[in-house]
Amino acid sequence: MADSRTKNTARNIFTGLVYRAVGILLPFINRTVILRVMGAEYTGISTLFSSILGMLSLAELGFNSAIVYSMYKPMAEENWDEVGYYLTLIRKVYYIVGTVIFCGGLCCMPFLRYLIHGGYPSELNLYILFSLYLINSAISYYLFAYKETLLLADQRQDVTNNIRSVVDTARYLAQFTALLIWENFYVYVLIQVIGSVLSNFMIQRSTEKRYPEVVCRKIKRLKLPVEIKQKTYALMLGRICDTLRNSLDSIILSSCIGLVATTIYGNYYFIYSAIYGVLLVIGNALAGSVGNSISCETTKKNYEDMRKFQFLFSWITTVCTICLVTMYQPFMRLWAGKELMLSDKDMLLFCLYFYLINMNNIRNQYINGAGLWDKLKASYILEAGGNLVLNIVLGKVWGITGILLATIITIFFFNYVYRTHILFTHYFRNESENIFSMDQLQYTMVTMVLAGGMFLLSKVVPGGEIVQLIACAILSVVASGLAYFILFHKTNRYVYAQTKFYQILSRNM
Repeated sequence: MADSRTKNTARNIFTGLVYRAVGILLPFINRTVILRVMGAEYTGISTLFSSILGMLSLAELGFNSAIVYSMYKPMAEENWDEVGYYLTLIRKVYYIVGTVIFCGGLCCMPFLRYLIHGGYPSELNLYILFSLYLINSAISYYLFAYKETLLLADQRQDVTNNIRSVVDTARYLAQFTALLIWENFYVYVLIQVIGSVLSNFMIQRSTEKRYPEVVCRKIKRLKLPVEIKQKTYALMLGRICDTLRNSLDSIILSSCIGLVATTIYGNYYFIYSAIYGVLLVIGNALAGSVGNSISCETTKKNYEDMRKFQFLFSWITTVCTICLVTMYQPFMRLWAGKELMLSDKDMLLFCLYFYLINMNNIRNQYINGAGLWDKLKASYILEAGGNLVLNIVLGKVWGITGILLATIITIFFFNYVYRTHILFTHYFRNESENIFSMDQLQYTMVTMVLAGGMFLLSKVVPGGEIVQLIACAILSVVASGLAYFILFHKTNRYVYAQTKFYQILSRNM
């Protein structure tokens, strides 16, 4: 069983990284073309519309995660009748969600103009463009998106990763070509809709071949089990929290400052989210294995596993953070130009934001695997409410700086501190929260000291932007690796991380 978990994790990581590579490089090229050919206002509108629809996606409420959690056991036991029941539930829920998103989007349309401070490209019809974004957001729920839950519960996320890698590559290349030939933003978005439809059909075909025994039942009346209702309510609060953090920033910037400021923030957030997405692949690749381990192993073993996973993940996070600290600004000068850059202060706040959010990644897998969402309701409410209030107050006073500070403050207190305590209170009851926190403090101090030193060093690296980028990348990776080796190479965590890395690598060679 342990070997199977390692195999699934390795497979999910490898295919997930390929999928993320597609999702970073090709959208980056397209965003660059939009900036150069269409203008900064177009990227601002794209960011704004995506944020609005991100808010509407709250209609999903977390049913997907709750049902995947409930499917772990029957899927492992090959109880196809029970799996089919849960699949029917998620299908009915998704039909309702798609309708809510579509109707909610229609209700938002009269107010679009008021969410843009200043002007926007006169040749654009905001309502037609938003309609295309809305259709793209809602259509998956009416097709076969619910079938993906089977693959998630079976630890086979690699299947969806492979399908989306192929479809997204074709879609991005078609969008890139359309922008260069026609310079038409409507065609660009329409191609995105076609790609969403195609990927859903391919996932549906794959699940039918892989799980022919699983069929949806005919349920006249939707009746959710009590446990799913409780967990869904908590997950709903969690989704509200995440959506407010990720989407509200752009909406406030657009309405208070304008589309250009939204574009500047969006450019930095694009790079942030691209690297965060890569690390999320690694964390999420563990999800099915962690859920399986929690069902089969003792809390003591899972606690030791979490500390080891946390060490490995913190090491990777440190490397990525130091690379951001040293490479953000020369990259932005090369890509977007000086007029679309943040100050060094705001850039460093972005890096702190990145590090703090990734501190929670491994811990979140154990919260999800243990199904503790209903215990986190207070933390979701506090983080969402605190972020909303601080975004409005600090955002109006300090602009982008205030919005970044609001996010950092709420992530640290209501996400990291509060939720870690809940995990130890309700699952790792007999294990030491202080030891885990001291581990985190060690990794954080190493990262902060390295970040300060490498930031100063990056300022004196000679040459143009490309030379600086290459030099800073090499220096950042080497310095981070040496720091962790010198400080931790005699610990069991280091030996485990090294062994696990080689195991995962060897399984994908």
